[in-house]
Amino acid sequence: MSRQEALYQSLAASGAVLIAFVGLCHEFIGKILFPWEPAFLGGPIGWHALGLFAIASGLLLLGGTLRLFEFPVVPYALLSAAIGIIFVAIPAVLHHQFHMLALAVFFSGMVTAYCHPKSAQQGTVAAS
Repeated sequence: MSRQEALYQSLAASGAVLIAFVGLCHEFIGKILFPWEPAFLGGPIGWHALGLFAIASGLLLLGGTLRLFEFPVVPYALLSAAIGIIFVAIPAVLHHQFHMLALAVFFSGMVTAYCHPKSAQQGTVAAS
C-alpha cells in the first residue's frame, strides 16, 4: 500500500469510527439533548434502533475500510450521510435547534465514501 492509499484509508477509518461514536452518544446523552426526539422516532424502539444502527454501521464501515472483511462501504457511508443530513434538517425546521452530532455523521459519511475507493485502488497484495 502506498503512502497516499494509507492516508485515504486512515481518513475513511476515522469517519467510520466517528459514526460509531455518534451512535454511542445518541444512546447515552441524546435523550438529554433532544428530549422530543424519542417520541418523534416512535418511542424507545425507534430511538434505540437508530442508535444501534449508527453503532453497527460505524463498526461495519470500520471493518470494511480496514479490509478485515468484505463490506459495501460506500453505499453504507452514503446512507449514513443521508440520515445525518435529514437529522440536521428536522430539528432545525421543527424546533429551531442545531444537531451538531448529525452534521458530524453527514461529514463522516461523506469522507468515508470519498476516501475508501481511493484507499482500495491497488488492493491487497497476496503473501508469497
